[in-house]
Amino acid sequence: MQNTLAAIAHNTSELNTSSGRANTEHQLAEADAEIASAQGQIDGSVGLDILGVVPGLHTQKVGLEQLVADLHATTLNGLSLLRSLETLTAGSRGTDVSLPDLSNLGTLFHATRAELTSDNRAAGGLWGPLSTYRKKFDREDVRAVHLLGQGENATQFVLEFLGADGPGEYLVMGENNAEMRDEGSTLSYSLLHTRSGAITESTGGSTEKLALTAPAPDVKVPVSTEAAFGKLNPTEVWQSTNATADFSFAGRDMQGMFAAATGTDVDGVIGIDVVALQALLRLTGPVTVPGIAEPVTPQNAASVLLDQLYQGLPPGSSQGPRREALAEVASAAFHQLGVGKVDVVALARTLATEAAERHLQIWDPVPKYERTISQLGASGDIDNDDPTRTFHVAVENATATKLDYYVDVAISDTVTIANDGSATIDTTVALTNHAPAGRPASYQLGPDGINSFVSGEYVGRVFLWGPRGSEENGGVRESGLLLAPEIDLPVLPGQSATADFQTIIPNAIRNDKLKLVFEPQPRLIPESFKVHVIASGTQETKSGSLRKPTTLTWEFRH
Repeated sequence: MQNTLAAIAHNTSELNTSSGRANTEHQLAEADAEIASAQGQIDGSVGLDILGVVPGLHTQKVGLEQLVADLHATTLNGLSLLRSLETLTAGSRGTDVSLPDLSNLGTLFHATRAELTSDNRAAGGLWGPLSTYRKKFDREDVRAVHLLGQGENATQFVLEFLGADGPGEYLVMGENNAEMRDEGSTLSYSLLHTRSGAITESTGGSTEKLALTAPAPDVKVPVSTEAAFGKLNPTEVWQSTNATADFSFAGRDMQGMFAAATGTDVDGVIGIDVVALQALLRLTGPVTVPGIAEPVTPQNAASVLLDQLYQGLPPGSSQGPRREALAEVASAAFHQLGVGKVDVVALARTLATEAAERHLQIWDPVPKYERTISQLGASGDIDNDDPTRTFHVAVENATATKLDYYVDVAISDTVTIANDGSATIDTTVALTNHAPAGRPASYQLGPDGINSFVSGEYVGRVFLWGPRGSEENGGVRESGLLLAPEIDLPVLPGQSATADFQTIIPNAIRNDKLKLVFEPQPRLIPESFKVHVIASGTQETKSGSLRKPTTLTWEFRH
C-alpha cells in the first residue's frame, strides 16, 4: 500500500493526460480502500487493545494507529489535489487558463502542505518494520511538503503572469543555438500579452529592428560581469546580452535595452531556444511561418532554424527577415497552444523540463516572483543548488558565424583528493568542429575576417565557472560562482582542440562525501562529461551527457 503511494508520487508522467489522471485516481481510491480496511481491523482488534496496555507495547499500538491514519489522510489529500487538477484542465486549454480553478488549486496546495507538515512524526520508540515504515513515510512526507510549497509558489507566480491582477506584456527572446553565448545568441524577438488567464502573441522580428547606438541608460552591470564581458558591450549589443551565465542580469539587461529601443517597459523576459521549441512543437504539432518553405516540426526545427535558413547566404548578409526566425516560430507555437486542445498539465510539465535544462529561462522584475522562479529552477542561473560545489562550462562563439550547429563539446575532469581533504580538479574542454571543409566563404561558415580567416574555422571562447570559495588563477566572482579567465580556442573544420583549467576546492570532503554539481550549457547537442576521481590509491570514473543539472557524489570512509 505504502509502496503504491510512493510509486504514484515518483512516477508523475501519468498526470500528463486525462486518462492517466483517471488511472491515478483509480489507484489512489484502491489504496484508500485498503487503508480503510486496515484501519477497521486495527479498531476492531481485541488483541491490540490488550497489548496496548502492556508497558512498552502501548507506543507500538499508538504508532501503528498514527501511521495508518496519516496514510489515510495523505491518500484523501492526493485525491483532492488530483480532482482539483482535473477541474483546472477541464476548464483550460493550452494558453487559455481558468484563473479561478488555478487559484483554487493554489489554495489546496497551501492547505495540504499545512496538514502534511503536521503529519511528520518522529519514529522514536518504534520497533522493527513499524519503525521502517514510519521513517519511509516521513521521508516521503518531507518531499511532498517541499513539492507542495513549490506548487503553491508557482501558482501565485503563474496567476500574476497570466494577468490575474491586470494585463501583462513579456518580451520573448529567441536564443540561437547556432551562435552560442551562454544560452545562445539573442537575435530575434516577439511579445506575449496576458490578460485574465489568456496569452496572445504578436510577432516581433530580428533584433536589427531594436539596434541601439549607445548603452541602455538604466542598466547597471555588476562589476565582475563588466570585468569579464564588458568588452562585448552587453547593454548595447543584443548578441552579447547572454554572454554572462546570470539570466537574472541578462533579463534586466534585455528589458532595459528594449525600453531604450522602443519606449516600452515589458513586465518580464522569457528566453527560449530551439530545443525548447522542439518540445513545444511536440505538443502543438507543426507550425507554418511566412518565409519558411516547409512546416516547422519537432523533427526538422533544428535543421531548418539553425542550418537551412543560412545556407547560400553570402558573407556579411543582414540578420533581417527570414534569417533569424526563431522567435517567430516561438510566436507561432504559442498561438497554436492557444487555439489547440493542449492539456495544460502536459504544457506545464514540458515547460518545467525545458527550464530545468536551461533551454527556457524567465526573469521577472518583482523580487518575490523572481525568487519563486529561481526556486523552481526556471531562472537559468547556475548557482541555485550548492554554489560551493558547482561547475559550469560554456563555449561561446567568438566569430560572426553560425558554426555552433557543427560543434561538439566534451568535458573531462580529473579530481585528485589530497590527504588534507582538499580537491584539485583539472578540467579539459575539448571542441570538435564538424563543419564541412573547403566550402566557399559564407554567412554561415565565415570567415568573418576578424577572428576567423578560413571558411568553417570556429573560434570558441571557453569559460569555466568553478565553485564559490574555490581557488582559480585569475578567477573573479561572476554569476554567483568563480569565473576563470577565458581561453580562446581556434578549431579548423574537421579538427579538435582542447582548453585546460585547474580549480582547487579546500575542504572538499564534507561528512565523508565529495559532492560536485555540474550545470549544463543549453546547447543543441548536450555537452558530454567524464569525471575521474583519484583518492588514497582508489580511482573511480563517472560519465554521461550533461543534459540537465547533474550532482555526483563519492563516499570516503575513514
